[in-house]
Formats: sequence, C-alpha cells, structure tokens
Amino acid sequence: MKLLLVLGTFIVVACAAVDDVSISNFKVGILAKDQQPDAENLKTVAIFSKLSGELKAEASQRLYVSFNIAKKADNAKVKPQQVFLRFVAQNGEDAVVVVNPDANGNYLYDTVLRTAAKSFHNLSGQFKISLIVGDVTIKNPINWHFADIDAALPVAYEPTPKSQQVRYEPLNEITHQFREPEKRPSAVISDLFTVVCLSPLVILFGLWAQIGINFKNAPASPWVPIFHIGLAGIFGLYFLFWVQFDMFETLKYLSVLGFLTFVAGNRVLRAISESKQKSD
Repeated sequence: MKLLLVLGTFIVVACAAVDDVSISNFKVGILAKDQQPDAENLKTVAIFSKLSGELKAEASQRLYVSFNIAKKADNAKVKPQQVFLRFVAQNGEDAVVVVNPDANGNYLYDTVLRTAAKSFHNLSGQFKISLIVGDVTIKNPINWHFADIDAALPVAYEPTPKSQQVRYEPLNEITHQFREPEKRPSAVISDLFTVVCLSPLVILFGLWAQIGINFKNAPASPWVPIFHIGLAGIFGLYFLFWVQFDMFETLKYLSVLGFLTFVAGNRVLRAISESKQKSD
C-alpha cells in the first residue's frame, strides 16, 4: 500500500506542469499604524535587485510587502505551495513567516512589528529580508535577498525568579490559626452510647449467672487457663482502647493476644474432642 502511494505521488509530480515564474509589482515600505499604502510611502524593487538604503522601523510601525507571482509564459497568476519571508539577524538567528494570497491572488504581508515580535524571537536590530518561493511545479525556485531593515523591537521581559529576588523591606508576620475542635456531643448522648456498647457484656454476665458456669467438662490441659487468660486480656484491651490506647496500639497488642487465644482455644477444643472419644 505504501509503495502504491509513493508511486502515485511520483507519477503526479512527474506529470505536473513545470513553469518558470517571475515576481512582479514588488513593493516594500514602512507605514504608520493607520497609514494607507501609496506610491509615496512604498518603494518598488526590481526582481533580484536589492533596495537601496536600509529600512528603519519602530515597534509601533508596520512592515508592508506586496507582490504578484505569475508565469513567464502567459503572465497568469499562480499560487505556489511555499511563499515565505525570511528575516536573518546579525547573530545568525532567523525567523520565517508565511505570506498568504488574498482573494485576487496578490500576496501581501502587512504586520505591526510589535505584534510580530515573537516571530523574531524578540530580537532587535538589523535583519536581512529574503523572499522564498518554491513548489514542485516551479522550475526556478526563488530565494531573493531584497532589503535590510533596522527594527527596534521590544525586548521580552523576563521576570527574576523568586529565589533570586532580594527584598530589603520586612515581610508580613506569619500567624498560624489552628482549626477549632469539632463540637462534642452532650454528656447524655455519650453516656447512652456507652451503655449501648456495654449492654452485650452485661447480657453475657447475666446469662452466665442464670445458666451457671460448668467447669466439670473442662479437660485437664494447660491450654484451658491460657485460653481464659487470653479472653480476659482481650476484654481488658478493649477497655484500654476506650480510655488510653489508640487504634494502632490496640491492634499491635491484639495481634499477640488474639493469636495466643486462637491457638489455646484450638488446643482446648482438641482436648475436649479427645476426652469424648475416650469416654465413648
């Protein structure tokens, strides 16, 4: 597919008409912001010659360039693909701007220099101006240095970084304002919440008192007191979480007590199962 595209492009270029072109009605000048171009303020430059004298322009003035591009054979206007003005500064840096045709096919570049300062990389001073015209259908591409200009363009302002700024006046005093603590609930709601949280424990002890605690079936194993001590330690840890510990301290101690209680409970259940099997 790519090969067909390349071949098609090559055929189109090969079959395109190749013409000699010429530049006509070439005029250049420096105008005021609202000044109309006329024969007095524009200078005509012949093809491949250079304007005598140097153009001088302020940032508020306009650079005006107009010309036509036509075939040498029948003087018909053409619109090449590449029409540029190239500005070359004394330090070698260049800026290239596009020149577009109007509805009648006449090429015109009319811009206030202050507006075009970014295109010139905010350089100021002397520039060589060249016209560049090129196209696959043009037999004689043009690169024509037609004038020099001394443009007083505005210099770009580069602010000093804050790290390099020196301040001698005293700075404003920095005052810290801490966030006010959130409003706590009333004592009645806190006490009610405490009672609700402790109610399962109260119910547990109440049921134990009513049903009774039977230690007869407890196997003779050292894991039995360890299991009950672990349970008591977990309840005590919950109490300390309420009055002293934070969540991270509680989880640290709970990981040790929980693991020990789990292992002891597993051993107690295994001992109870073994004692039942022996009795059967």
